Amino acid sequence: MSATSENVAKIEASLLEGASIRRVIELQVASAGAELVVGAKVDLDAELTMKEVSTILLQAKRRVQKALPEATIVYLEPDVWIDPEVEQPTTSAIVMLGLD
Repeated sequence: MSATSENVAKIEASLLEGASIRRVIELQVASAGAELVVGAKVDLDAELTMKEVSTILLQAKRRVQKALPEATIVYLEPDVWIDPEVEQPTTSAIVMLGLD
């Protein structure tokens, strides 16, 4: 089994099937004989609890493995996507400076 564009598309579609994953930030697929190893960084809401994040990632892993049973190892990393085109505020715009 190889990391074909069709397999990559199936994996990405499976990850995005759940409403909680807003974007696949990074996706790596590698062959290990007849098996596939999947690693992905996914965009989640920053306000989620660890329990919610764990549940979302477990459900996503199951969806990937159902869509592509050859994906025996699936590693998902939660992240918060920051648009590189949007200027980020400086620290001084967020933090009030003291008068010490």
